[in-house]
Amino acid sequence: MRIVVTGGSGRVGRFVVRELAEAGHTVTSLDLSPAAKRHPDVRYMQGNVSKAEDVFGTLTYAKAEAVVHMAAWSDPGIVPDTRTYGDNVAGAFNVLDAAASLGLRRVIQASSAQVYGFAEHAPVFAPVTEEHSLFPLNSYALAKIASEQAAAYFANKGLNVLTFRIMGVRAPEDLRDEIARALTHPEAERFLLWTRTDARDIATACRQALEQDTVPSGIYNLSGAENIFGIETRHLLERHLPSTDLSRLPRGLASPFSSQKAATTFGYSQRFIWSHSNSHDVEQQ
Repeated sequence: MRIVVTGGSGRVGRFVVRELAEAGHTVTSLDLSPAAKRHPDVRYMQGNVSKAEDVFGTLTYAKAEAVVHMAAWSDPGIVPDTRTYGDNVAGAFNVLDAAASLGLRRVIQASSAQVYGFAEHAPVFAPVTEEHSLFPLNSYALAKIASEQAAAYFANKGLNVLTFRIMGVRAPEDLRDEIARALTHPEAERFLLWTRTDARDIATACRQALEQDTVPSGIYNLSGAENIFGIETRHLLERHLPSTDLSRLPRGLASPFSSQKAATTFGYSQRFIWSHSNSHDVEQQ
């Protein structure tokens, strides 16, 4: 398949690019910044997704059949809020609009677990599914919700759009130190529900979802498989989020952020499990 990855030089996009290229797809990366390290089988283009002409021109030049939209200001505070919101919403709309106009087979766009607002609002229930209420707390989360609404608009017009709400994704080289710091302040970890997700697993999810013949448009939560503390997930929630309804939470170490819909629909399963006991990834066979 001919696939464009926006944000292909970013902390997650670079893993998506590599995963797709090594699976035999023809991949074009579109990013504001040049790639620090280039895959020999990938075409790299520079452009700005907030400019419609850059998006349309890249998809046309690549003769794209699908696009994975990862490009965005990745948190509030990198640029002023007006740019965080404006650029991120414009980028999503431009990708969706160009994909619909050109008749692409499928679009995957990255959203974020920040839309749930767990930094200030305890989950109403756990495990958290895609039906949970949204409480955006900043311009970044607000832009993600607007981008999700744009995806639903284009899906209603016939474009196949999958939106991935991703929890705590990190490059593998950053996870060991981050987990070590997290273990010293478990109460501060509630905003990520004590969960980290390896970027390689998100890359695999993108490939799996693209390679399926049929995947319904909609929202899909993606997270790591287990909490990083290596203790009963229920104990963490009971201690730090006592108001959360745990009646549907199974026993064990599983993340309280449910990826079950993605697992059932296109086979998402986490290969790389991070926990305090080893502080490195354990690849599941």
